Amino acid sequence: MQNKVCGIDDLKNVLKGKISAFSGNSGVGKSTLLNNLFENNKAQEGSISKKNKKGKNTTTTVTLYELEQNTYIADTPGFSNFEIYEIESKNLAQNYIEFRNYIEKCEFVGCTHIKEQNCGIKKALEDNKISKQRYERYIKIYEILKDKEEHKW
Repeated sequence: MQNKVCGIDDLKNVLKGKISAFSGNSGVGKSTLLNNLFENNKAQEGSISKKNKKGKNTTTTVTLYELEQNTYIADTPGFSNFEIYEIESKNLAQNYIEFRNYIEKCEFVGCTHIKEQNCGIKKALEDNKISKQRYERYIKIYEILKDKEEHKW
């Protein structure tokens, strides 16, 4: 794998001088990414279950790796469920760092960035300044939060 193609060099620059943690669902590639950063197998990589098509919990403890001086990465066990109910749906977009510069370009105060016309985030999406996958996940999370607020779970 070439570092320039997959952005490993860029990621190393972001991580430099920090303590970072890779977290996420089981089987999404946290350990694989860590191994690509080190260019060898530091972390055991798991497989995807043939039965339920989900990742298996291969990483069972948090392990801290030193990438270089003053740069550490924690590989964490995966999880099957992640909830962020402390965030209100109206504030969700503020938690997407790549959305922040475009929120102020929305025509309407209180824009959900989903249905409205003249939305700065939707325009940035059209211009390929925001990842389509990230935006789609934003919509899913927004809908979950909105549903929770309306039904007072």
